[in-house]
Amino acid sequence: MIQETAMKIIDILERQFPDARLLLNYRNVFELLVVTILAAQAPDERVNQVSPSLFQKYPNPAAMAEANDEDMDKMIQSISFYRQKGRNIRAMSKKLLEDFQGEVPKTVEELIELNGVGRKTANIVLANGFGIPAIPVDTHVARVSQRLGWSEFSSPDQIESDLAKIFPREKWIQVTHLFGFLGRYICQAKKPKCWECPVANWCPYPGKAISKD
Repeated sequence: MIQETAMKIIDILERQFPDARLLLNYRNVFELLVVTILAAQAPDERVNQVSPSLFQKYPNPAAMAEANDEDMDKMIQSISFYRQKGRNIRAMSKKLLEDFQGEVPKTVEELIELNGVGRKTANIVLANGFGIPAIPVDTHVARVSQRLGWSEFSSPDQIESDLAKIFPREKWIQVTHLFGFLGRYICQAKKPKCWECPVANWCPYPGKAISKD
């Protein structure tokens, strides 16, 4: 029953958000990996402002691995935790060269060996870089899943497991994009716009705002 309702909700969200996608800009899988590391606890828009000049100067793992610390930090200093992220990106690039022939690996297990890469980042890369079914659980996906009653957990790993049981593998990538857009534009953390939500009738969230006032 829950699967039937879930698929109905996804159909509605697909009509509501036909352009749902990852909002980070990138041209290849390596760039996707870098911008995803940069985007942790930082706005996608800010990362998109910084990344073109970063990749112009450091276009591949070899260039990134040899980047001067101060020079790179200066380019990304408008991003939160930029020093730590800069160290991670340089170390990650070195490990790609040393252990993976400069190629971004295609499994969660290998990806999380890289500096600055956790399961969410790995899943983003698999889904958006390689088209491999994966469920990246960011704050939006977590919030929407909890409010719809599809997971009672706060752990991203447990939420991922719950969603994987509800949806067929071929829907995993699209589900996360749709939940991301719903969470970003309507089902917001502090003031959800429930009166605008196309799936409010199926939502058991006790804090539903039934009107704008």
